[in-house]
Amino acid sequence: MAKKGWTFARLLEVAGSGRDSLRGIDERLVIHVCVDPSCPRALALEVRDALRAERAGGVVEVMSLLGSPSAGAEQPDAAIVLPGSLDAAPVICSYARSGVPVAVVVEGALDAPALDLPEQALALVGVVAASSPEQLPEKLAAWLASAVDKSIALAANFSFCRDAVVDSLISQCAVENAAVGAISLIPGSDLPIMCANQAMLALNIAAAYGHGLEPSRAAELAGVLGAGLVWRGVARSLVGLLPGIGMLLKAGVGYGGTLATGNAIRLRFEAARSERAPQGEAPEAPEHAVLPTTPRTDDYVTIGG
Repeated sequence: MAKKGWTFARLLEVAGSGRDSLRGIDERLVIHVCVDPSCPRALALEVRDALRAERAGGVVEVMSLLGSPSAGAEQPDAAIVLPGSLDAAPVICSYARSGVPVAVVVEGALDAPALDLPEQALALVGVVAASSPEQLPEKLAAWLASAVDKSIALAANFSFCRDAVVDSLISQCAVENAAVGAISLIPGSDLPIMCANQAMLALNIAAAYGHGLEPSRAAELAGVLGAGLVWRGVARSLVGLLPGIGMLLKAGVGYGGTLATGNAIRLRFEAARSERAPQGEAPEAPEHAVLPTTPRTDDYVTIGG
């Protein structure tokens, strides 16, 4: 009875995770972009092109480095500063002292300003150095995925962040399932836990691509359960062939199986996305998308002279 109750509890947890993922898709996510008009033009344009929110909850507020958010303004979830000849340190320090993660986008790490901050605030500041515009999206995405708490909203709004967020989701679930495989004491008790973790992973990945609780999710969850049974069979076979190291084998299969399942789910959504978009073109943002506002700083077009 205990085993059945535990399995039922896991099913409730999966259902709750689905609701949380659905809420996360349209959760309000605010990013401030502070621009020095003399910053590297190519990097500024790359930031502008990347930060185009695809959903109503994503808000990008662009302002000149000469100005600052007005008193009582909504605190952002993250700030991105593009420094140039002006002293950007006061703005960076103001955000960090307020508990806001700040990315300083520069061409080289030595271009970042020196900061006088306590250790706790300094930990919120990341230097995103990109010597060419092509390097910037991946590096900025990695920083945002690690710094922003609202990872589902981040991925659903900004497609360039999606890989970094999904990589993190898959890796975290794989580590959890490896631990389940290693410490499982009751034969068969690891399967419902691992499958529940992978089901929650599937729902989170779907949400990262902007998909909620749709009928197609049932087929995906059934696929996750089937994959779990396959990987359990693999683990049992290996344990039978190599007795004495059963925990290590089960941990390895739990980790590798979760990576494989997570990446298979990701490929399904990538394929569906590619089919919807014309070849060579990015999908258009929905009509309700919120693009840079307040103020636009000429939409970065005149940056860099």
